[in-house]
Amino acid sequence: MSGLEASRQFWDEKARENPYWYVSSAGPYEDRNLAEFWASGPKIWNDLKSAAGYDPKSTDTVVEVGCGVGRLTRAIAPEVGKVIAFDLSAEMLAIARSSVEAANASFHRAATPALAEIADSSADAFVAYCVFQHLPDLDVLRAYLNTAARVLKPGGRLIFTMTPRTWRDSIAFALRIRRWLVERRSAHGPRGLYRNEWYGIRPTVQEIDALSPIKTKNSLLHGDKLLFIGTR
Repeated sequence: MSGLEASRQFWDEKARENPYWYVSSAGPYEDRNLAEFWASGPKIWNDLKSAAGYDPKSTDTVVEVGCGVGRLTRAIAPEVGKVIAFDLSAEMLAIARSSVEAANASFHRAATPALAEIADSSADAFVAYCVFQHLPDLDVLRAYLNTAARVLKPGGRLIFTMTPRTWRDSIAFALRIRRWLVERRSAHGPRGLYRNEWYGIRPTVQEIDALSPIKTKNSLLHGDKLLFIGTR
């Protein structure tokens, strides 16, 4: 099974298990306050716009990668002409389609990072929030960044987050074994957090710079997340 297919299977499983926690693990696993969950979407979108200097117009087209259940999509749609949202997981997309009522939002299963449904130079913004850290390898990240460069109009904004590499990554194997043991001892709580599909990648800023055909700058956003922004 390829890395992307393993990721697809993982996120389908998580959509059936507890989709809202796996989209946002900041809240409790049990008894999630869904009103609070959905209200966080506009807050995140406002932070992304402010940091990126992006002022959406009613005619804009936004490509969103890793839309999950549509939390951010619901916030973006009222401000733009069109949101074209992608996710690996058909199960997540089914929830998004039932949760987002905006007529200008469409949801698509990302068969590959090429996103062949999107025409060249047709998007005003390319957004991926808390998504790329879960990719299986750097080649997939490169492919998504190449797609961003292809689909963005001149002057279009690339906006994505990554979890920066820290000293904890040097002991990642031990931490994942520990998590596996925790899950073996309990039938409750999140499952599979030791797996590659959850832990994903932790590239350095230098590696991201080398992979992206669009020059980016970065800053801290929402705790330990690095926000990368660039202009085509």
